Amino acid sequence: MVIKIEIIFVNASQNKSGNTSRMGEKYLQGKTYKQLNLVDYKIYQLNQNYSDDQFEQAFSQLNKADWIVLGTPVYWHDMSAYLKTLLERLSQDSHFDDLSGKRISVLIQGSDPSDTIKSVTNIIKRFANSARMEFVDAMEDF
Repeated sequence: MVIKIEIIFVNASQNKSGNTSRMGEKYLQGKTYKQLNLVDYKIYQLNQNYSDDQFEQAFSQLNKADWIVLGTPVYWHDMSAYLKTLLERLSQDSHFDDLSGKRISVLIQGSDPSDTIKSVTNIIKRFANSARMEFVDAMEDF
């Protein structure tokens, strides 16, 4: 019996089909997955309460997955603001525990992400630990 794993690739780039998306395709080659482009969602900062906030829609997509693969470009020596905002909102949400038991990975893309890899990977590992998720691996692309 084959167990099907639901995979979601979170593209935290401003480009829906740019380098980060291609990196996700390469990493997940041969696997069936859904791509969630954060640029398509209005996810406001903590304590900003607007009626058109779409955090819950994005969270419901993540909640359906067994394995969440985060893909971020390097902007100013760090993960994208899209990803940072998502992580902050997830960590403060009342349903944060729903992520428990899921797998999580991070892909870091940029022309030279070498000074970013360690810090972003550590943040995702700490996030995974807080959420009681399994950190699978990290991948960088130059």
